[in-house]
Amino acid sequence: MQEDRDRGSGLRTIALLKLVAESGTFTLSQMAARAALPVSSVHRLLQPLLQSGLVERADGQAYCAGSELLRIASLVVRNTDMGRLARPILQRLWVEWEETVSLCLYKPATQTAVVVETIQTPHPLRFVIEPFAELSLIWGSLGRAILAHLPPAEIASAMERPGLGPLSGQPPATAAEMADVIAHARAKGFVHYRNATMDAAGVAAPVFQGDGGILGSLGITAPARRLRPELVPRMAEAVIAAAKELSGLLGWRDAARP
Repeated sequence: MQEDRDRGSGLRTIALLKLVAESGTFTLSQMAARAALPVSSVHRLLQPLLQSGLVERADGQAYCAGSELLRIASLVVRNTDMGRLARPILQRLWVEWEETVSLCLYKPATQTAVVVETIQTPHPLRFVIEPFAELSLIWGSLGRAILAHLPPAEIASAMERPGLGPLSGQPPATAAEMADVIAHARAKGFVHYRNATMDAAGVAAPVFQGDGGILGSLGITAPARRLRPELVPRMAEAVIAAAKELSGLLGWRDAARP
């Protein structure tokens, strides 16, 4: 029946669009292999997606996600309750570590990290992260995990107005020290911040949007006396996994995955 054929075609188009969103650039033969469809079928299904701007031509014979698909994705992210989406992920981290876990979103207008969800530690001695607080990108793990993945011009702009430490009154790290922090964050996938004087420490990882741009950060903060250096590798592994899981829910695809 025509209705059944139309339904089957529609389902194949939806499945193909999901693969487009996950694939970066692709050729017809590559997409046909991923979709387990003949090349001719993929070519036919791509035509309405090309006409609507959901798919565009890339270099040579390649294709990629189109500007209209990116626009729709950005609208979805903008209107998503990120706190609700992240809450189960944060809850699992909290159960494992029983320290304060938080999700921050980057606010370009003020170049700050805004806390949109946090679960406080049950311990009486705690480093408090207030909901909806705006955190510096220069101080602490949550802000630095965002800073490390901004475009160079935004990093430079943020570095020009760091101010004194919000708790310690200490001067900010030098440009060379921050360059090391950024290089480590990009290479290792996380930031570890420790200030023994203020008894504050944290581990955070970046959260990415579907297009690969930085959305925010996710991490654990605790008194430095409890977040001992020997705990950092295992905590970092857990935080990175949680941040990648949330990024994946937003359509981001880890380039390291096959």
